[in-house]
Amino acid sequence: MTVTHNTQDLLSPLTRLLSPTMLNEQQTQSTNNNNNSHQSLPWLYIPKRIIVALLTSFGLLLLSVVQTNFAITASFILNPKDSKDIPVDADTLSYTTSKIQWTSVEMGYLNSIFYLGYIATHIPSGYLVTKLSPTRLFVYPLLIMLILNFFLPFSISILSNQYHINYYSTAIIRLLQGFCAGCAFPASHGIVANWCPPNERGRMGGFIYTGLYAGPVLGFALGGLIAKYFGHYIIYYATGMLGLIWSLTFILLIYDSPREHPTISKAEKDHIEKSIAEVASLYEPKPVPWRAILTSLPVWAIAFAHFARGWTFYLLLTNQPAFLNAFGFSVAENGTLGSLPHIMKVLVALQSGFLADYMRLKLWWSTKTVRKIMTCTGYIVEAMCLMVVCHVHNGYIGIALLTIGVGASGLMVSGWHLNHQDLAPRYASVLAGFTAFIGTTAGIISPIIAGILTRKQDILGWTYVFTICSLVLFGAAIFYFFFAAGDLQIWATHVETQTVRLHSEKLPSVTAFEHSIQEDVPIKKQKNNSQSFMTSSYNTFNDDQNSNNIITKN
Repeated sequence: MTVTHNTQDLLSPLTRLLSPTMLNEQQTQSTNNNNNSHQSLPWLYIPKRIIVALLTSFGLLLLSVVQTNFAITASFILNPKDSKDIPVDADTLSYTTSKIQWTSVEMGYLNSIFYLGYIATHIPSGYLVTKLSPTRLFVYPLLIMLILNFFLPFSISILSNQYHINYYSTAIIRLLQGFCAGCAFPASHGIVANWCPPNERGRMGGFIYTGLYAGPVLGFALGGLIAKYFGHYIIYYATGMLGLIWSLTFILLIYDSPREHPTISKAEKDHIEKSIAEVASLYEPKPVPWRAILTSLPVWAIAFAHFARGWTFYLLLTNQPAFLNAFGFSVAENGTLGSLPHIMKVLVALQSGFLADYMRLKLWWSTKTVRKIMTCTGYIVEAMCLMVVCHVHNGYIGIALLTIGVGASGLMVSGWHLNHQDLAPRYASVLAGFTAFIGTTAGIISPIIAGILTRKQDILGWTYVFTICSLVLFGAAIFYFFFAAGDLQIWATHVETQTVRLHSEKLPSVTAFEHSIQEDVPIKKQKNNSQSFMTSSYNTFNDDQNSNNIITKN
């Protein structure tokens, strides 16, 4: 990528805050200079929306890594003698958990309090995204969360254990981190809406939200190695430093919209703006129809799917090291083997976008059908594996079952994760905030239940924990199968009927398409014509300009 950062570029974040007029003049001059550079060396140009996707996904990754940091510490506190390759004597390790006498129930409360803060900011931030800058609502709260990470080793191990001072101070920091983290998911939907052309939303959105599930890979694998060779509290500083570098990079390179970006090419800017303008009526600010949202069964289908995901995902984030300790794994083995399920989940999530596109473009299945298949298949496979894993006594078999089950759940990234945009593009961030509120309640409940059921830290306790997980997943899959939808909802358009057409020179078998938003099954205008406009095919940067989504009102 050819990027020449002159003084204007480096000060651009400050300029955005100080002088809109100056910004417009600088953007015009910078864009003209960059267009000349792009014309001379087009093969060096990296589309800015790819950079947006990469850095947004990495921010969500860091959010998950922060949660794994405390999970590793919790495993030491609960089982200090089981960590056989880590010195726990105060004379050989400057920071030690051997003197901290917190019970599994108390650790469950510390895990839950993060999600108590997390849940509190979902709905407010979802609303603020429609009023304020989504990029700032995304990066600055995460930056505060990462700075707070530096204080956790001090609050856990340095402050006095008398009167539980260290415990309560740790709880306060965890609560504040949760408040900050809760802004990320709704804000990310605002970033997607501003930067992602509708016909790329499936894959770009899928890639961004894969970052959430890549976090445990980095957090558990590197966390285990760092704990072994440098002491496990170093992982808090490592995550914090990585977060500071990411935050600075995000602030310097990411802008609210293509129009504000000083180094974007004219071709890419025009392509994104034209694509979004063609469906602009779906994104115009309108009063939020809370009553319609709260009484919509398709919205509740997403919410319950989010709840099931939260129950299992947050449980593994906060308790997986403690569970693997029950099999007698060392901390290094715990980190390496424990990352395998999440590696599989990331790989499946990345491929799910291609699979979903194949179902729609080649098999001509409706959006609703594809969302249901991806979500229900992932959840049912995961539920079956968790039902079995709690009855095995070999740790390696347990890891294999976790890898298959957790990996299969990656299909949901192209399932309910993108369903908000299908139902109501105008209110996608609001829906994301609401469903995340419901989903995060699982993050509050499941660690507490796990702490109560695993007081003895044995396999029997985990049998009960994973049986409950399986039942939650089965229930969510059944509800989503019967009530999920893939069509644009009437309350999201403020019109009674609407026609959607797709024209694409790159898809000769799809010449025209239209359907009523009141039905998910399209009316075929010609043979083999069937496709939802919000999930059309993904092409390369240059080929994308041949695809148009046109919306007309009856």
